[in-house]
Amino acid sequence: MQTVQRYTLPPDKLLQAIEFAHTRYELHFAAFFVSAIVLLAMIYSRFVPRMRRFRPVWIVVAVTLLTSLFDLPAEIYGHSMSLRYAISIQGWPSWIWDWVKEQLLSTMAAIAVLIPFYWLLRKSPERWWLYSWLVSIPVLLLSAYADPLLIEPLFNNFQPLGAKRPQLIAPIEKLLAQAGVRIPRDHLFEMAASEKTNSLNAYVTGFGPSRRVVLYDTIIEKENGPPLMTTIGHELGHYVLNHIPKSLAIGSVSILITLWILSVAMPVLLSRFKIGGLSDWESLPVFLLAVLVLGFLSEPIVNAYSRWQEHQADVYSLDVTRGLIPDPGQAAAQAFQIEGETDLDEPNPNPFIVFWLYSHPPVADRLRFSLDYKPSL
Repeated sequence: MQTVQRYTLPPDKLLQAIEFAHTRYELHFAAFFVSAIVLLAMIYSRFVPRMRRFRPVWIVVAVTLLTSLFDLPAEIYGHSMSLRYAISIQGWPSWIWDWVKEQLLSTMAAIAVLIPFYWLLRKSPERWWLYSWLVSIPVLLLSAYADPLLIEPLFNNFQPLGAKRPQLIAPIEKLLAQAGVRIPRDHLFEMAASEKTNSLNAYVTGFGPSRRVVLYDTIIEKENGPPLMTTIGHELGHYVLNHIPKSLAIGSVSILITLWILSVAMPVLLSRFKIGGLSDWESLPVFLLAVLVLGFLSEPIVNAYSRWQEHQADVYSLDVTRGLIPDPGQAAAQAFQIEGETDLDEPNPNPFIVFWLYSHPPVADRLRFSLDYKPSL
């Protein structure tokens, strides 16, 4: 494999990467403003009061689906761009079916959350935010536990890594021995990503007994040998450094802060929009608008924390693979070059975009760090 010195793209792919990246940035910010406008339109048109003859569950369904329908054009355009640049190979019928499943799941989740939430608003108008937070903790843990078991298989096919790739088990077990940890073989999975995408990825998911490491089949095919070992080392870093439990703990604190802010802001907003009471279903679009804005404004903080975790995992990978592969820094650089070129990662993203949107450090920075890294031991 060719030695890598820095992240570069051929001229044609460089142009594609810039165009594709800028489209995704524009769609992200546009989606926020469209959702905000839709919710404001619901508030000013008194959409919910017009539905008072319906049961609350149907109000939740209507508000959730209406918001999703207005988001749909941007999602369709985003998928068409992924097809155009050969990131996605998923046909439209399959994509539409996935979208329908997402809407069914999100609507059921909205019903399961909002019906009890409004009951709490009525029963405890002063402390609803605290009780809601206490309830959210087991819900958050259950969601993290159940997601890889119940949700992810609805969208992709998984199988134990050793079923088709037994040759990977021995080197991975050497890597685990080097790290001094044990991950059971049945917690290593391969995802049939090539059914829908050319993108390369690997990730850690789940919580407690459901925790697992997942490798896209696309990344296994393209990063054979030492580069793949650094990718697995990176995911092992998330596992060893307890990034999922830490993220759940921080997520729980974030929910508490958000609910407290809502408890202070909602009376002001309801007065501004001339809506009677907090527990009146007419307040639902206002709640959703406030959550949307808070989520949007917190993106830089959330993504900064994510970038820090990803950097930690990069460092761990370079340390844990030392002595197992000839040159971990060069192997990691090769992996980042392959991933960036395949996924059309922009070489020089705008610093503001990195600050606001990037959940990982830019691939050029990760590649350069891998080559410059000097282990302390």
